[in-house]
Amino acid sequence: MMRFDGTNDGERVRDARNAGAVHLSAELDHAPVGRPTRRLDEPLPPALPPDRFVRELTDHIRESGAANIGPFYEALLGGRIPIDGLRDWVKQWYFDSRTFPSVIAQIAASATYFYDARQFMGANLAEELGEFNPAREHPVLVRKLGRALGVTDEEMEFVEPYPETLLYVEYRQHLVRDHHWLEALAAGSYAIELTIPGRFRKIARALRQQLGLDDDALEVFHIHAGDDRLELNYGGDVKHAAEASNLIRKYAVTAEMQERVRLAVWRSVEARKVYQGGLFREIILKRDPAWAGYWAAPPR
Repeated sequence: MMRFDGTNDGERVRDARNAGAVHLSAELDHAPVGRPTRRLDEPLPPALPPDRFVRELTDHIRESGAANIGPFYEALLGGRIPIDGLRDWVKQWYFDSRTFPSVIAQIAASATYFYDARQFMGANLAEELGEFNPAREHPVLVRKLGRALGVTDEEMEFVEPYPETLLYVEYRQHLVRDHHWLEALAAGSYAIELTIPGRFRKIARALRQQLGLDDDALEVFHIHAGDDRLELNYGGDVKHAAEASNLIRKYAVTAEMQERVRLAVWRSVEARKVYQGGLFREIILKRDPAWAGYWAAPPR
């Protein structure tokens, strides 16, 4: 808008901005690619050979307790969680698993003209959907496990998520929706599915031993992690992780893309720490008499 003195609002705004620019500190500028702690003048790590880069990612994921078996799952495997705690756990898991097919679908949708990525994620999605058998869609198998633990379908479907469960699920959706498909693959497929087989085999064994659950109740574990005794034993996540690593190896070949993929994996693992921390607090700490006063509601 032109004023009587010949200036306009845009010029006045720019004058104020330019006058205040002396207060900006160039040494505090952040790099556009990398962790929030990377400075603008700090160079990216050089691009690694593809095999070495994938090994680096794999080591980071496998060495994280939160991405594998943290304190909550240690308690579950050790038989230290009572049945009501297991029921709370499976309800939170259902809230998480119910959205995972959409994660895979989003990666496929974002792959645009990368035919090999689309084909891989399409096959992955078909498996998540039970190969189009609604009774074997993977979240439905979690619901079947819930029934074996004494949880009704309605309790599963309308569970109130812990704050950490909600944050994890929605942040994961953000990672796969708003980032490059290769970052989404690393965060939403590789970082998650790489660790599932080992953890699921241990959990299935523990629930069988502790509660006497049969193979039908434990199908969700076998279909992901494999079981040579069963017909549906393809161990899907072993294949999914291998195929994801091949795509990362093929396409993450520049320093910038490797750093973006590295950061996506880091964010995914950090989000999973939050999720597992919520399980530990709600199911273990809140049941510990030593913490009873801490969780008591304050007087009104």
